[in-house]
Amino acid sequence: MNKLTGAVLGMSLVSAVVGCGTDTGTLPDGPEILPNLVIPAAPEHGLQVITPIVRGLAPGSDHEICTWTDAVVGDTAVDVKSTVGFQTEPGHHIVVYYTMEKQEPGLQRECTDTDMVSFRIVTGNGKEGEPTEAPGNLVYRIPPHAQVVINHHYLNATDEVMDGQSAININFAPEGGTYVPSGSTAFLNSGLVVAQGITTQKQSCVVDRDMKLWFLIPHMHRWGKHISVDITHADTKTNMFDTVWDESFTFHPPEKKLDPAAPMMLHAGDTLETTCEWDNNTGHDLNFGFEMCVTYGQFIDENNQGSWACDDGHWTDF
Repeated sequence: MNKLTGAVLGMSLVSAVVGCGTDTGTLPDGPEILPNLVIPAAPEHGLQVITPIVRGLAPGSDHEICTWTDAVVGDTAVDVKSTVGFQTEPGHHIVVYYTMEKQEPGLQRECTDTDMVSFRIVTGNGKEGEPTEAPGNLVYRIPPHAQVVINHHYLNATDEVMDGQSAININFAPEGGTYVPSGSTAFLNSGLVVAQGITTQKQSCVVDRDMKLWFLIPHMHRWGKHISVDITHADTKTNMFDTVWDESFTFHPPEKKLDPAAPMMLHAGDTLETTCEWDNNTGHDLNFGFEMCVTYGQFIDENNQGSWACDDGHWTDF
C-alpha cells in the first residue's frame, strides 16, 4: 500500500509548500503562484508539490534549489508510477528525490553538496509538462520513513533578472499490483569545464555490475554541437547515439526505450564512452550545470540495489 504520514493523508494527497510575497496570484489555501506557472489538476491518487517562488535569478546564473516537502512515507514503501513537472522560465528540470535526513517541511535553499549526498533520486522531468512514466510493472520506489525533496534547477541565460517557480504531480501506482523498482544510472563528469570556442571531450567508464537497461538518453545543453555514446563489450564496440545536437534536445533528447521484457544488457567490465563537442561562444568557460556531457539510463532493479552513477570514472550512489 502507498502510505504517507504528516500533513498529507488519504487517497488524494496534495502537498502545497507555501511561498511568500504578495505581488502574484495564489491558489485557494495554497502558495503564491507566478502568473506564468502552469498548475495542473492535483492527482487523484498521488501528491502535488508547488515550490515557493525563487526570487532574483541573476543573468547568467545557475541555481540548483532544494525544497523539503511535508510528505513523509509511513511504514510501507510508496511506489510512484509517473510524474509530470511544470516550470516557469528559466527552469531547466524538476527532480523528485527522497532523503532519510529529514528537514523542516517548507525549507528551501540552494542545494549543497552535503544535501545531495544524502538524497536518492526517484525520477524527474524537464520543464515542459511531459510525463515520465515507468512502463509495464516497473515503478519508482520511495522507501519507508523517507521525506520527499524536490530539486528544481534554473539556468538564466537571458540578460534580465528573473523569478522562477516549479510544480510537479507525483502519481502513485495503483494499489494491489506487483511491482519491480526501476533504478537510475548516469555517466558524467561533475567537474566538467567547457572552454571557449569549439572543443571536444571524452568520458569513459568501466561498468561495475550487470544492468538491464530499458531506457537510455544522451544529454547536453544549448552550446552542444555533437554527442556520441559507445558501449564496448568483449572488444566489440556498439554505437548507441551519434547525434548532431540541437538546442531543443536539451529538453527532448533522442532516446532508446526498450520493452522491459527484452532489455539491453550492460555487463560488468563493459565500457561506456561519451564524446561531446561544443561551440562555446559565450566569451567565458562553462562549468558543469551550464553545460553537460551525460549519458543517463534507467534499469530494472530486481535486487533493490538502488540508483548509482559513474562520475569521472568513479562509481557512487545516485
